Amino acid sequence: MRDNMSIQNRINQKEGTFWDFENTAKDMLHRIATYPATMVPDMQREIISIIIEENPSIQNILDPFHGSGVTLVEGKKLGLLPIGIDINPLAHIITKVKLQGVDKNKISSQNAIIKKNLEDINFAYNIYNFYKIDKWFKSEIIESLSKIHCAIKEIEDNNTREYYWVCLINIVRKYSNTRSSTFKLHIKSQEMINTIQNNVIQDFLKSINTHYKYLPDFIKTEEDFTLISGDVKEKLKEVPKESVDLICTSPPYGDNSTTVTYGQYSMLPLYWIASEDLKEFDEELLKNYSSLDSASLGGIKSSKVFEYDSAILKEYLSKISEKKHRKVIGFINDYIETLQLMLNSLKKGKYIVLTLGNRRVDNKIMPLTDITEEFLLDKGIPLISKFDRNIPSKRIPRKISRVNDIAVESMSKEYIMIFQK
Repeated sequence: MRDNMSIQNRINQKEGTFWDFENTAKDMLHRIATYPATMVPDMQREIISIIIEENPSIQNILDPFHGSGVTLVEGKKLGLLPIGIDINPLAHIITKVKLQGVDKNKISSQNAIIKKNLEDINFAYNIYNFYKIDKWFKSEIIESLSKIHCAIKEIEDNNTREYYWVCLINIVRKYSNTRSSTFKLHIKSQEMINTIQNNVIQDFLKSINTHYKYLPDFIKTEEDFTLISGDVKEKLKEVPKESVDLICTSPPYGDNSTTVTYGQYSMLPLYWIASEDLKEFDEELLKNYSSLDSASLGGIKSSKVFEYDSAILKEYLSKISEKKHRKVIGFINDYIETLQLMLNSLKKGKYIVLTLGNRRVDNKIMPLTDITEEFLLDKGIPLISKFDRNIPSKRIPRKISRVNDIAVESMSKEYIMIFQK
């Protein structure tokens, strides 16, 4: 293994805005379903490649917040065994389909059957229903989505059915009455809702006939990757100690209710997926539109047993109003506890790569990167590389919250920090 400086040197050799990847076309594989604040595939592939070149003994990669699976997919392309954790059922099914692929011959033949059923005016289906469905979808959209829902449920093969549910995600988002400018569930104006034209079935058929071509050929899940569903603080305990070669992840920058609301973004697509295909998840996560965010890192249901004593955090808290302290402290405690669990799973001499952003609370920048470095250095884990990048292509809303009724701009930079245990 070469010395650590070579990793920093390789990163420094990249010119100017290289790490922005502003003009890079997104891999079609990752377009199968949209998801909030996804990682940039080219960036992840480049970072992982640099680390593998410096330490060829790396065999597996863990992402404890795998989201739509970008990091795990890129790691797998480079020959690493992917291990992922996420509490969000939508993230799980997207990542599973990307990693396991599909039986392309089966999909091709099944597409013809789906098309025949959806274009058949005599195809029998029930109108679907869930809480406040009429608020989020026009009646004719509900009818079309209900027909698709029933057609997918008739498919016996699990792998094929999962592919169709993932193809439905973008369709549900496109034809819902929610605003596209935010990940939170905010309804469009009636004027905008009136302009929605019903091309649901045509768009769905186009999706299922396009995306499978970019997926890998079907593989056996248990042999080629591991995905774990649930609370990261509990599920990291299931990862054997010192069994992971590379941790590469982008944890939430703050509690989901005030930053990126992955849960609210996911609820409408999740409600359209048949419950039997979500049976491995805690049904409480889908209880209401906020339940998934509440159960996520820093959420109101999070444990407050773990407490981190940080000088940097104390200084920051002195600059913001006291009413904001509880959520910040709750998130940081959850975040640091999760970092400790990550370290437990990491082999000595191996690496952890964190992509982080410093969000604003009370319009003051929260130094998450400094707190992270402070904690890991205290644990004897040195920072061997740190650089920032502009985030022109990371999918985040332009305005993410309001302070004193003034919209706060979202982050324009994120930071990549590489540590070695």
